[in-house]
Amino acid sequence: MNTHIQKLSGMDASWLHFENEDVPLHVASCPIFQLPKGTDPGTFFTQVKALVKQRAPALKNYRIRRVDTPFGLDHPVWHDDLANIDFDYHIRRVRLPRPGSLEQLEAACSRIAAAPMDMDRPLWEYHLIEGLQGNRVCLVIKIHHAVIDGESGVMQLDMMMDPTPEPRQVLPPSGLPNGTDAPHMWELLSDAFLRFMQQPLTMLESLPRMAEAANNYSTVMMDKLSHGEALNQVAPPTSFNRSVSRSRRYVMASVGLEEAKAIKNALKVTLNDVVMSVCAGALRRYLQRTGGELGDELLAMVPVSLRRGDADTDKMGTLVTGMVCGLATHVEDPVDRLRAINKRSRAAKTEVEATKGAMIQNYNIAGAPLALRLASQLYGGLRLADLVRPMFNVTISNVAGPRVPLYLNGARMLHYHPLSLVTHGLGLNITVQSYCDTLDFGLISCAKLLPDLAELRDDLLGSFEELRQAVIGDAIKPAAPKETVPDLSRPRAGNSAPAQSKSRRLPNRRPSSQHPR
Repeated sequence: MNTHIQKLSGMDASWLHFENEDVPLHVASCPIFQLPKGTDPGTFFTQVKALVKQRAPALKNYRIRRVDTPFGLDHPVWHDDLANIDFDYHIRRVRLPRPGSLEQLEAACSRIAAAPMDMDRPLWEYHLIEGLQGNRVCLVIKIHHAVIDGESGVMQLDMMMDPTPEPRQVLPPSGLPNGTDAPHMWELLSDAFLRFMQQPLTMLESLPRMAEAANNYSTVMMDKLSHGEALNQVAPPTSFNRSVSRSRRYVMASVGLEEAKAIKNALKVTLNDVVMSVCAGALRRYLQRTGGELGDELLAMVPVSLRRGDADTDKMGTLVTGMVCGLATHVEDPVDRLRAINKRSRAAKTEVEATKGAMIQNYNIAGAPLALRLASQLYGGLRLADLVRPMFNVTISNVAGPRVPLYLNGARMLHYHPLSLVTHGLGLNITVQSYCDTLDFGLISCAKLLPDLAELRDDLLGSFEELRQAVIGDAIKPAAPKETVPDLSRPRAGNSAPAQSKSRRLPNRRPSSQHPR
């Protein structure tokens, strides 16, 4: 096949096949920047567009567009189409009206998240949102999940951003295509036939790994039975585990990383355990406030990266699996809840380690694209998510981000809020990204199922404060305020939850933590 053509793996292609107008399967990040004093936003937008245009050739998933195999016989291919990228289409400018509050920013991000992407173009968009209080901007970097996951997104951020205010020169790789033609129909059909014929051999080659994984998994299950543990939990139904609409709600929050690490160290758990415990406390508060059932434990799906460090740095697509972990939402005490989550998390990780060697990232079955698209349409059209119990209630993802400040054309990045996706039966997603000395949360929901997402954000902040007070109290004193780094609505010490306001400002306080270098 043409060297500028790349076949999608079965895993990556599934993100395209399962997409529909109610379930767009792109993700995004929403970094917030402090513009240098005296910088004109219009000039900044023009300079950022020029910078992206200069650096985009170095990122393959910015150059490629999807080409379908005729008749849906096989997965699509990526066509390297750098020469035809319309940067005026991909890089857009949004202006908020005054006062440029946090609520206005979140509403703009919600609309961007709800809009599907043009599947005939390279699957990325930049939306520069201007008019934020304090001479700040937010750059929504939107890209389809078929070409990126959380860890690779952080890697690519390093390409577009700089470690100093002065932009560096980035040279494009050699041998890039220059206006190559899309693959011919017969080329795609012959390749599909060849891959289909090779599939039995591929399956045979994977049998030893699958057998080893089956043996490991059976050992883990027998161990659980010997300790009187249930083999599989069933997630209870909630108001947000139903079929989703096309509308979205998105909110941001930030907490101090040093405080979260102090909690981790005091109780000898992991940082991911602390994040899940904070989310669990928020969901418990939400259930209490809305009359939900507290007796049943909610379950979270936690993505687990399959990337192997530098060995997979250049690989596109989604290299993840997932583990299902109980959130101990039925436990009232925050410390007891965290300890219970730590125990459940360790057990879930053991199961993932036992089976991830057999996970098939690629599969080729004749007609798979048509079958998967039909299954997706039936599942959504018949609203089957309203009839069956969910496998889990919420996705909670924690991605390690940059540890040093980053800059975009001289503007310092203050926060790095993630924006993920929701699907039928899973109308809530909570993702957190670490950056310098903060943990930046992004919560997204189906607006029909969970319209009061700002209240859940306040529940999350209150949950963090409750856990902080229970474990470390005031052992870590807040740092002196610093004008350049905003603190997006963290609760004050001693408050169980922040007050809800009609127009939340973008504060100027710096989170009370310092990331270890």
